Amino acid sequence: MKVAIVHYHLEPGGVTRVIENTLQAWNDAGIEIEAVVLSGRQYRGSGISNAHVVQGLDYTTPENAVHAETLSKEMEDVAQMALGSVPDIWHIHNHSLGKNPALPLALSKLAQKGARMLLHPHDFAEDGRPGNYKALSESYQFLYPSSSRIHYAALNHRDLSYLQKMLEDSPSKAHLLANAIPDYDENLAHQKVPSLPENLFLYPVRAVRRKNLGELALLSLVHPEKYFANSLGPTNPNFQSEFNQWKQFSSELNLNLTYGLGEKGTASFLEMVAHAEAIVSTSIAEGFGLGFLEPWTFGKGLCGRNIPEITKDFENLGINLQNLYQRCEVGLDFLDEPKRLRASIQKNLEDFYHSYEVILPKNGVDQAYHSMVQNGKVDFGRLDECLQKQILTKLSGSKIEAARIREQIPLDLPTGDVVERNQKAVKLQFSQIEYGKKLYSIYNEVLSAMDAELTFAQGRKLLDAFLSPKRLNLLRTS
Repeated sequence: MKVAIVHYHLEPGGVTRVIENTLQAWNDAGIEIEAVVLSGRQYRGSGISNAHVVQGLDYTTPENAVHAETLSKEMEDVAQMALGSVPDIWHIHNHSLGKNPALPLALSKLAQKGARMLLHPHDFAEDGRPGNYKALSESYQFLYPSSSRIHYAALNHRDLSYLQKMLEDSPSKAHLLANAIPDYDENLAHQKVPSLPENLFLYPVRAVRRKNLGELALLSLVHPEKYFANSLGPTNPNFQSEFNQWKQFSSELNLNLTYGLGEKGTASFLEMVAHAEAIVSTSIAEGFGLGFLEPWTFGKGLCGRNIPEITKDFENLGINLQNLYQRCEVGLDFLDEPKRLRASIQKNLEDFYHSYEVILPKNGVDQAYHSMVQNGKVDFGRLDECLQKQILTKLSGSKIEAARIREQIPLDLPTGDVVERNQKAVKLQFSQIEYGKKLYSIYNEVLSAMDAELTFAQGRKLLDAFLSPKRLNLLRTS
């Protein structure tokens, strides 16, 4: 079986790790698949032996995107060169995210030729990414191709149910394919690296807006005896300025905090994790939720913010996340102009719905406001960077309020028994070998499908499932 795996880039972390783990899973399971990985940027890692660059596949805007026919032909040519023949299956990661509006159109060209595909969304333009959605305006009607030869893979039950709703009465099938969590050498779990800070609480993620970097600063502010850091800076140039501002801001507040720790020294990812006292997460939105599972495989405790709509799957499988918090409430008087918050919510919500070309429900502003503000206090993680910085500035001069926040977001780490049980549950439920077998089985279903007419599912059904005023987060409105 010959497979072409496609993603915009192969920078460290995220989807790249999923692809690396997939190839390793097949190797561990003894599954013979000849794979090429196509991306828009050169791969600089070591886990993928057959990676090739496709010009025009990288992140881009509608104005700068290549023609769909050009991208489609380039993908075919590079895949055929690398594999010796056309792929039996195209496995496409995040094709519908809106990072490159030419990709969906290129895939529709391949689908029209009868190509067999597994479309594997990790995140959705419909889920709090109106800018991405706008970028797809010319290609949206072709975004979700459907035939018996085209299947979809979802990371969690929420996304699976949304995809199934969109694909009802369609020959395409959607599968649940939770990411694999690789085993790591437990002997590394507590090795110290002299060059790294002591008492390190590591947030092992690349900086993107939904990772909620301001709340990492808040944790640092109210827990000054600990040292906090995220691992990597952004790949998206549009977020670089904000990332630099957070670095400057945390320095001005003299916080024990480093943004992009992995880019400041020679320590590897595994060395940073091994050195850390614990792993932390402040993310407010995830496609799969790797950060809630991987720490346990290192024998590390996890603390920080929970995302119940994602972690419910994990807790049902026996993974204890009870020490995580769901809200961090700060008095509205810590905003410079608290009365303007409702107006800000209204404007953002109206703009948000307008970006999606959907009419805002009449009581939508009330729903959004009361989901964010309760008893005169607002959830810090629902605010944008500007408002978060206002609060952090005032909190830095109020030991009493900082102590109250500290009580809300403690760093109470799970006991050794909980860590051990969670580790066993992750290894049992998210085995890399089982993932490889499951994916191989899905491929075989796609290969066995009979010819069928190509149609395109209505993405509006997916948008309707995701769009709700109660889910508004000001970090996700542009």
